[in-house]
Amino acid sequence: MGPSGGGKTTFAKILCKEIGMDASMVLEVENYWQFSRAEMAKRKLTGYHWETRDKNRFMHDLQQLKNNQTIHIPVFDAVAETPTNKTTTVIPKDIIILDDTLDLSEFVDIGVYVLAPDDVLIERRIKRDAAKTGFNSISELETYIRTNSLPAYKTKLLPSIAHADFVYDTHSETLYQKQ
Repeated sequence: MGPSGGGKTTFAKILCKEIGMDASMVLEVENYWQFSRAEMAKRKLTGYHWETRDKNRFMHDLQQLKNNQTIHIPVFDAVAETPTNKTTTVIPKDIIILDDTLDLSEFVDIGVYVLAPDDVLIERRIKRDAAKTGFNSISELETYIRTNSLPAYKTKLLPSIAHADFVYDTHSETLYQKQ
């Protein structure tokens, strides 16, 4: 878990590769989005709010994976920033790596909080999200990040760092084990 632009997905994919693709998988909780970017704006929600995800379906699917059952997860269109009616089949693996901007500490055996300094988060988000359809300009995107996303991260997700077993700063590439 960690902020948008923090490097969670990159970290999760590297970790999965290092563990072995036959034994591990990454489950991106963003696939469980319930609303488009426009609907989230109307509801004054960001990606740091559990209300934006179908938590019941996620918890059911996660339990199915833990029970060695194949699941069919929803597919989220990351470019249009909207849920779709599509699903994809996921075959269970021994190790499930969860990836999202939510506090996932209640679902994990070992928690890794992935982060980076604010200026790096903003830079990464602009680079990554510039092609998305929810913003009319880079300036509008940057304003959204500074006035909505970063404050929501600091109030909704950052406190969950206390539940993490490890903290990984992707900017300095430093891993800390919490005592």
